Amino acid sequence: MTTRKNLTVASSLFLVLSAAPSSALVVMISDLVPAGSALEDFITSNFSNVTEIRHADYANSSSAGSLNALNGTGTHAGNGAADVFIIGRSLSSGGYDAGDADGWNSVNIPVVNLTSYTARDAGNRMGWHLNSTSTGTLIAGNETTVTAAGAAILGVAAGTYDFLIAGAPAADSFNGLAAGQTGFGGGDILATVGGDTLAAFWAAGAAPGGANSGVATFPANRLLFNIDNDPNAGNNGINDVNNMSTAGAAALVSAIDFATPLTSVPEPSTSLLGLLALGFAAGRRRR
Repeated sequence: MTTRKNLTVASSLFLVLSAAPSSALVVMISDLVPAGSALEDFITSNFSNVTEIRHADYANSSSAGSLNALNGTGTHAGNGAADVFIIGRSLSSGGYDAGDADGWNSVNIPVVNLTSYTARDAGNRMGWHLNSTSTGTLIAGNETTVTAAGAAILGVAAGTYDFLIAGAPAADSFNGLAAGQTGFGGGDILATVGGDTLAAFWAAGAAPGGANSGVATFPANRLLFNIDNDPNAGNNGINDVNNMSTAGAAALVSAIDFATPLTSVPEPSTSLLGLLALGFAAGRRRR
């Protein structure tokens, strides 16, 4: 089991102030939106050891582009193999059906999946869980329930939280949760919204819940964290991470930090902030 790390979401200022990372990692993001998306910004702003992001539609795991990005070959020669694979939210899940994405289940690197549309078993998709996807799940107030298993990964105690942003004053409909809370194999449900699953985690060696995964067990960690796409604006990228509250975004950062070798940007210590204050004061005195 991965050792729990101390996790926070920090601003870009904190990213600049953080110590140089001990290692630099290559992140693959499979998404239909152009490079420079909100999801890319989210990763580079909240993790200190990202050296490169490879962004394209990697739905077909056996395509030349996908394999080159994964292995650091072809057009990616000399840049190193990928360390983390992230399946974004702004995409068509049809590219992940008919077994086209099964190859990602056997890669020996952590995979973060931001939508049950691709993780579900239906249509011979990735087969992480047997549930379908939900629409119309109401969110308002403290709509998210963090489980005991989730407390160790999401960075908060078990209980209820406001992780999602309602588009209307009273409530909004979440589109794309894993409907239900069964069929996750050896995975642990981390958080739920109503009767549906917001997030789940499979440690290396855990079995997926679906029949179409193509693997008996996952060779590395797998994290599912459903990102809302309601209102669905044609999968144009606006729903990657924008429908999450500050607390929800922090939980996602905590989960990615736990499941992958990515290191979240640390919060500066009180002493460091004090030194910065002294430095600013000294700068004013010298003028």
